[in-house]
Amino acid sequence: MVGFIILAVLSFASAVGVVAARAPVHSALYLIGNVITLAVFYLLLNAEFMAAAQVIVYAGAIMVLFLFVVTLLTAGKEERERPESLAGQRALSGFLAIAAGVLLAGVAVRYSAGPSVTRFSSGYGSLAAMGRLLWGPGFDYLVVVALMLLTAALAVLVLNRSADDPRPAAPAAPAVKEDPS
Repeated sequence: MVGFIILAVLSFASAVGVVAARAPVHSALYLIGNVITLAVFYLLLNAEFMAAAQVIVYAGAIMVLFLFVVTLLTAGKEERERPESLAGQRALSGFLAIAAGVLLAGVAVRYSAGPSVTRFSSGYGSLAAMGRLLWGPGFDYLVVVALMLLTAALAVLVLNRSADDPRPAAPAAPAVKEDPS
């Protein structure tokens, strides 16, 4: 229980860091910390696949891409202080965040000890359960995952091509020259 509380405090602190950080790169690094603490939560629930997917997909791929884009977009720009567009927005957002946190803590305390807490089966979220789901009878989910990945790859190819690109959509076949002899 002590480890869970320490992990919850780390997760909460990194989530606050995401919102409170002024530099986008620092915010992204705090988000990576939060993603890693969520992966450890999954490990505590014996959901190894979800923990691995959390780290590989979010911390490994999406956040690295986000950091790459942020550093490219902010390269050479100096930090300057901008005035607030709405008066008192920081105070109001802080008050609303604290109120939401108190409300969520109240809900967690009220429902944590009750009999309505959902219990998962012993193999829920494990690698074996995910393998049975993907490779089990019918291959239903495997086909869905394959179609989603294929759609994403085609979307990247279509969106990557700009409208003013002078190159043709497909490379032209080289012209066959006849030999004069």
